[in-house]
Amino acid sequence: MASQSSRAGRIRSPVKEMVCGHEERPILRTSTTTDNPSRRFWGCVYDEDACDFFRCADPEAGGAQKDSEIARSRKKIITLKTKLKDVEWKLRIVATLGVVGWIGFLYLLLYNPHNLRQPYEMQLIRR
Repeated sequence: MASQSSRAGRIRSPVKEMVCGHEERPILRTSTTTDNPSRRFWGCVYDEDACDFFRCADPEAGGAQKDSEIARSRKKIITLKTKLKDVEWKLRIVATLGVVGWIGFLYLLLYNPHNLRQPYEMQLIRR
Protein backbone atom coordinates (compact mmCIF):
# COMPACT_ATOMS: atom_id res chain seq x y z
CA MET A 1 0.00 0.00 0.00
CA ALA A 2 2.78 2.43 0.86
CA SER A 3 4.40 1.96 -2.53
CA GLN A 4 1.10 2.62 -4.31
CA SER A 5 0.47 5.85 -2.45
CA SER A 6 4.00 7.05 -3.13
CA ARG A 7 3.54 6.31 -6.83
CA ALA A 8 0.27 8.19 -6.83
CA GLY A 9 2.03 11.07 -5.10
CA ARG A 10 4.71 11.15 -7.77
CA ILE A 11 2.11 11.15 -10.53
CA ARG A 12 0.18 13.99 -8.91
CA SER A 13 3.23 16.12 -8.15
CA PRO A 14 2.62 18.57 -11.03
CA VAL A 15 -0.97 18.98 -9.83
CA LYS A 16 0.17 19.97 -6.32
CA GLU A 17 1.98 22.95 -7.80
CA MET A 18 -1.13 24.07 -9.70
CA VAL A 19 -4.04 25.73 -7.98
CA CYS A 20 -7.15 27.12 -9.64
CA GLY A 21 -8.97 30.34 -8.78
CA HIS A 22 -10.90 28.49 -6.06
CA GLU A 23 -7.63 27.50 -4.36
CA GLU A 24 -8.33 23.88 -5.29
CA ARG A 25 -6.12 21.40 -7.08
CA PRO A 26 -7.31 20.88 -10.67
CA ILE A 27 -8.49 17.54 -12.04
CA LEU A 28 -7.52 15.84 -15.27
CA ARG A 29 -10.26 16.17 -17.89
CA THR A 30 -10.70 15.13 -21.51
CA SER A 31 -11.81 17.62 -24.14
CA THR A 32 -14.96 16.91 -26.13
CA THR A 33 -14.72 19.88 -28.48
CA THR A 34 -14.35 19.52 -32.24
CA ASP A 35 -11.17 21.63 -32.22
CA ASN A 36 -9.36 19.39 -29.69
CA PRO A 37 -11.12 16.01 -29.55
CA SER A 38 -9.91 13.65 -26.80
CA ARG A 39 -7.20 16.10 -25.68
CA ARG A 40 -6.28 15.85 -21.98
CA PHE A 41 -6.14 19.00 -19.85
CA TRP A 42 -6.16 20.13 -16.23
CA GLY A 43 -9.33 21.99 -15.22
CA CYS A 44 -11.12 23.30 -12.17
CA VAL A 45 -12.82 20.82 -9.85
CA TYR A 46 -16.00 22.85 -10.02
CA ASP A 47 -18.10 23.71 -13.05
CA GLU A 48 -15.98 24.68 -16.06
CA ASP A 49 -17.80 28.03 -16.41
CA ALA A 50 -17.12 29.02 -12.78
CA CYS A 51 -13.33 29.10 -13.13
CA ASP A 52 -11.06 29.95 -16.05
CA PHE A 53 -8.25 27.62 -14.96
CA PHE A 54 -6.81 25.62 -17.86
CA ARG A 55 -3.52 23.78 -18.47
CA CYS A 56 -2.75 21.27 -21.21
CA ALA A 57 -1.74 17.87 -19.85
CA ASP A 58 -0.26 16.41 -23.03
CA PRO A 59 2.29 18.09 -25.27
CA GLU A 60 0.82 20.19 -28.01
CA ALA A 61 0.53 18.47 -31.37
CA GLY A 62 1.87 21.53 -33.19
CA GLY A 63 5.50 21.09 -32.19
CA ALA A 64 8.35 19.09 -33.68
CA GLN A 65 6.18 15.99 -33.81
CA LYS A 66 3.77 17.65 -36.21
CA ASP A 67 6.64 18.93 -38.39
CA SER A 68 8.10 15.43 -38.67
CA GLU A 69 4.68 14.02 -39.57
CA ILE A 70 4.30 16.66 -42.28
CA ALA A 71 7.75 15.86 -43.68
CA ARG A 72 6.99 12.13 -43.62
CA SER A 73 3.65 12.73 -45.36
CA ARG A 74 5.26 14.89 -48.05
CA LYS A 75 7.88 12.22 -48.72
CA LYS A 76 5.15 9.59 -48.98
CA ILE A 77 3.16 11.78 -51.38
CA ILE A 78 6.22 12.23 -53.62
CA THR A 79 6.83 8.47 -53.59
CA LEU A 80 3.20 7.72 -54.44
CA LYS A 81 3.19 10.29 -57.27
CA THR A 82 6.32 8.68 -58.73
CA LYS A 83 4.74 5.23 -58.54
CA LEU A 84 1.56 6.59 -60.14
CA LYS A 85 3.52 8.02 -63.08
CA ASP A 86 5.28 4.67 -63.55
CA VAL A 87 1.96 2.80 -63.54
CA GLU A 88 0.40 5.30 -65.96
CA TRP A 89 3.36 4.88 -68.33
CA LYS A 90 3.04 1.09 -68.20
CA LEU A 91 -0.71 1.36 -68.81
CA ARG A 92 -0.11 3.51 -71.90
CA ILE A 93 2.37 0.95 -73.26
CA VAL A 94 -0.04 -1.94 -72.65
CA ALA A 95 -2.95 -0.01 -74.21
CA THR A 96 -0.85 0.84 -77.26
CA LEU A 97 0.26 -2.77 -77.68
CA GLY A 98 -3.35 -3.90 -77.29
CA VAL A 99 -4.58 -1.52 -79.99
CA VAL A 100 -1.75 -2.50 -82.34
CA GLY A 101 -2.50 -6.18 -81.67
CA TRP A 102 -6.19 -5.76 -82.51
CA ILE A 103 -5.38 -3.80 -85.66
CA GLY A 104 -2.97 -6.56 -86.72
CA PHE A 105 -5.53 -9.25 -85.99
CA LEU A 106 -8.24 -7.45 -87.98
CA TYR A 107 -5.80 -6.87 -90.85
CA LEU A 108 -4.95 -10.56 -91.01
CA LEU A 109 -8.60 -11.49 -90.73
CA LEU A 110 -9.85 -9.13 -93.44
CA TYR A 111 -6.90 -9.18 -95.81
CA ASN A 112 -6.91 -12.64 -97.27
CA PRO A 113 -4.26 -13.13 -99.96
CA HIS A 114 -5.02 -16.84 -100.31
CA ASN A 115 -8.76 -16.36 -100.63
CA LEU A 116 -9.46 -18.44 -97.55
CA ARG A 117 -13.04 -17.23 -97.22
CA GLN A 118 -14.26 -20.42 -98.77
CA PRO A 119 -12.03 -23.05 -97.25
CA TYR A 120 -13.95 -26.11 -98.48
CA GLU A 121 -14.23 -25.12 -102.12
CA MET A 122 -11.80 -26.76 -104.44
CA GLN A 123 -9.40 -24.45 -106.17
CA LEU A 124 -8.70 -25.21 -109.82
CA ILE A 125 -5.11 -24.96 -110.81
CA ARG A 126 -4.75 -23.14 -114.10
CA ARG A 127 -1.96 -24.00 -116.42
